[in-house]
Amino acid sequence: MTNLNPEFCRKIKEARREAKISQEELAAEVGCKQSAISMFEKGDGTKLNDECIIKLSKKFGIEISTGVEEIEPVPARPLVMSPHTGFCPNPECPSNSRYQVEGRLLARPDRSAADPAGGRFCAVCGEVLSRRCPNCGAEVHDGAVCTFCGEPYVAL
Repeated sequence: MTNLNPEFCRKIKEARREAKISQEELAAEVGCKQSAISMFEKGDGTKLNDECIIKLSKKFGIEISTGVEEIEPVPARPLVMSPHTGFCPNPECPSNSRYQVEGRLLARPDRSAADPAGGRFCAVCGEVLSRRCPNCGAEVHDGAVCTFCGEPYVAL
């Protein structure tokens, strides 16, 4: 099950306690480890597989559908930066957020933090702003990687 609401996990915990069953006993009954039950009861719905969650739901009479969280899609942001806006090429600048994709560490430039007024220098660290891809010179798009050459805008 994906996106289980922590409230669902809390209801299972309350039901277990009311039934005076230990985590160890419940784990043995549904076929998992006690530590997985413990983490599940703390709100981490990813610690049990679907089969165990269904067994818990049936055992305590708690509907799984009441615990599923609806996730709203994130609205898409515009892909092209305005030509007057720059990004900070300094990998240590707080305006660049680090994240990992398939084992590759990237830095996503935050143009609004680095260049809120279309200036020449980063408003956060003072570095000279870049307005084009440092690798191929193409127009900079939103994101961490140039859509033309595939290289990151900020070298880490």
